[in-house]
Amino acid sequence: MESKNILLAGLPAAGKSTYVTALWAVEKDGKSGHLLSCDGLPSESSYIDGMRDNWMVLKEVRRTAFAEPQEIVLPMKSLNTGEKISLVLPDFKGEVFLRILDNVVSENIREWCGKADGILFMLNLGNASPEFFQEEMSESAKPKVEMEVVMTSNDITDAIKNVLLLKFLWGEIGDCPISICFSCWDIRDVAEGLTAEQWVKENHPCIYNFIAEHFTDYRYFGISAQGADYQGLDEEHEDDLAEKTTRKERAFVYTDKKSFDITEPIDYILS
Repeated sequence: MESKNILLAGLPAAGKSTYVTALWAVEKDGKSGHLLSCDGLPSESSYIDGMRDNWMVLKEVRRTAFAEPQEIVLPMKSLNTGEKISLVLPDFKGEVFLRILDNVVSENIREWCGKADGILFMLNLGNASPEFFQEEMSESAKPKVEMEVVMTSNDITDAIKNVLLLKFLWGEIGDCPISICFSCWDIRDVAEGLTAEQWVKENHPCIYNFIAEHFTDYRYFGISAQGADYQGLDEEHEDDLAEKTTRKERAFVYTDKKSFDITEPIDYILS
């Protein structure tokens, strides 16, 4: 069975672990009818099973705590071609990617960049935000004498952090297939009829322009891996989400329409 290595990348709290947990929860039994579904059980699944247990009962998936990436290996089958693959996804801590912006690059990252067949890039950014620096100093607040300025990743906005991370990955991997996924889509303010790509172009032009200039094969997705914000859920909403979980209609993706097939971002990379 051929292995397909997809680099799951993103800054802290981008939704990487939650997405891969929802993927396992929805596709585990192989009966989803989605573009990709599990074709048997992996040899080892204790790590992702633990996260799945939380997801099933509407508890937030814990963020990755391990220093080393946890490689998730899933036997998958394509609905359209019948091809069977071994899908390999690394669950890196977001801080590992954040440190890249301060020129601290782990060997595990370099190793994965060397073998990746594509990138699943996760972001957690809302509607339009400052594009460059966290704060603009007033004239009166600026220093009156010349001084050396040392900038770190803490001094720039999340949008630019993501562009710099994309620049690093592009430099290491090159022009490869990439799915750009904005998490927490269920709480985004998106005008009716607006596609995910149009939303990114309007709200995060620096990210949109970088992708368009450096990647040939790309697609934008909105993703809700949880299906809802768990905070303040009443019993009625909990019951509704439980029913959606049973029907495999809780987690969803969005391009130009809503779809419950959360394998679409991965299938796009592999197709």
